[in-house]
Amino acid sequence: MLQNDKYIAFANDNTVEVIALGELQDGIDKKDRRAELYDAKDEAGNPVKYMKEFAGMTVEQLLGLNSSPANSYNKTGHIPYVSIVDPFTTLEMKSMPGGAAAGGLMDAAKEAKDVLNKEHGPSVKRSVLLKIDAAGKSIDAMLTKEGVAKALPEYRKLETSLAKEPDSVKAKAVKIEEKILETAKTQLDDAEGKIAAGDLKAASAILTPLSRALKGTDLFARATELLAKAKPAAEPAK
Repeated sequence: MLQNDKYIAFANDNTVEVIALGELQDGIDKKDRRAELYDAKDEAGNPVKYMKEFAGMTVEQLLGLNSSPANSYNKTGHIPYVSIVDPFTTLEMKSMPGGAAAGGLMDAAKEAKDVLNKEHGPSVKRSVLLKIDAAGKSIDAMLTKEGVAKALPEYRKLETSLAKEPDSVKAKAVKIEEKILETAKTQLDDAEGKIAAGDLKAASAILTPLSRALKGTDLFARATELLAKAKPAAEPAK
């Protein structure tokens, strides 16, 4: 099932998979070919060994899952066994002894998802969360290299693209904005220090693009006020 392309595409945006393998360690000890590993890098870029049979999973992760409550749902004593679980209550919503074909499992997951969405609001696609994470890394790098004047407009593009997403998703993105605005405060403090030292040209070089980018934020008034003090090196942003 976890190697079915159609199901993988479906699961990416609709389910969270948890697998419990009771005899994994025995297979590893016996050097079963299904326990072979391959070298890769994890999300942080660190070297890691994943299992060929369960790509993207380490031995430690799989052993940990087997020791988790996931192992408690199968009361039949037989495998395979598929359980659809309510993530809010951890109660079983549907029992599927003997497993299921990809189509049957997808239908069952859709039914459960409809129930959960009705009770708890719209669900979040994994692809959207990955999009936010990728954008966050890109904007963070931009913030470091080019500053707020470049990073904040890029964040606004992300914000616009998430307009129809649930509030929980928007809240995750807002953390990116908070970091940008904290950096903006630091840049404003720097510019204010340069004004106090009489270096109006350096201050206006910071404030001119910064004040434009901060329009619509709580920091815009301070930015324009400081830019006015940097005259005659620059005119206030409009």
